[in-house]
Formats: sequence, C-alpha cells, structure tokens
Amino acid sequence: MIQKVTLATMCALTLGIAAVGFAVASAPGPDYLDVASWKADAKNKSTASLSATTKASIPRRPDVFIRSNPVVGIAWLDVQTSQVFVATIHPVIGRDSRQNPRAWHAHTATLTGGATVPNDFCLGTIASAPTAGISIHGSTMQVNVRRSVLPVPPAAIDAATGFTLQADGACTSGFGVRVST
Repeated sequence: MIQKVTLATMCALTLGIAAVGFAVASAPGPDYLDVASWKADAKNKSTASLSATTKASIPRRPDVFIRSNPVVGIAWLDVQTSQVFVATIHPVIGRDSRQNPRAWHAHTATLTGGATVPNDFCLGTIASAPTAGISIHGSTMQVNVRRSVLPVPPAAIDAATGFTLQADGACTSGFGVRVST
C-alpha cells in the first residue's frame, strides 16, 4: 500500500523547511540533473522502459544538493498534456511512498503555468506513487514500470529533464518546478 501525501501537507512541510533556514537552489542544478539523452519505450504489452543519461553520475543516496532542496528528480514529460512521470528523491520533506521512501522512487503528476521566476512551471497535482524498478548506473537512470500506471503512453513522452521543486506562492499547489540545465 502506498502512503499518499497531499499537496497541502507538502506545502506546509516546504514552508516549514524554508522557515528553519534550509537553502533552496537559485542557480542551475548539478550536472547529474542535466539530461543529455533519454528514451521512453514500450518493452512489451504491459511494461515500459524509461531512461535518462545525464552529464554526471547520479547519486544513489542524498548528497548535499539533494539534502538542501525539498524535492529533486528526473521527469519524463508529455508536453501536450503536461503530464509527467518522475523519479524523485526528497529526504527533506520525508516519506510519501512505501517503495524506497528514503531514496529514489516514482510519482505521476501534472504541471501548470503561472510560476514565479526562477521557477518554470507550477506543480498542478501529484496523481500517484506507483511501484517502479529504478536502477542507477553512473550517469544513467533506468526505470521499468507498468504501462498502466504511466500518465500517458510511452510514445507520447517527448521530453525529459532534471528538476527541483521549490516553494512558490504563485502556484496553487504552493510548489514551483525549477528545470535544471
């Protein structure tokens, strides 16, 4: 069973984190969030394979950057629908998944406009925390997941990027999505 964290809870946690003085990123992220290439394919009738290769080794455990941001992740995005599948790590805000809660795990979400600069989008909703097989080998993250839990078919995914979530009062959810370059 997956524990669900509401957006209101995540916002309260993030605002509390900001109040106690955790730093948030205001510059481009580390090279392990700079996606150099990616794929999203249907492996078979029931399974999809997503991958992202970045410009540096992806840490398996939280490093200083991850520990200083509310949420860090890699997203595979359908630009037309603003639906995303993400692999995230967020020890700062705590557990929201039973699968690997202290390390990388999956979510599905939607993005909206209206974010405050330097954020690029607003987090619209977090739809689920599906079970996924996530492996990291150097600078490549490989994700195997049931096609039925993806927000869109693998063929509809047309972008991948690293990101962080940051508190953003202009966003209804309270979270802005800051794309890493």
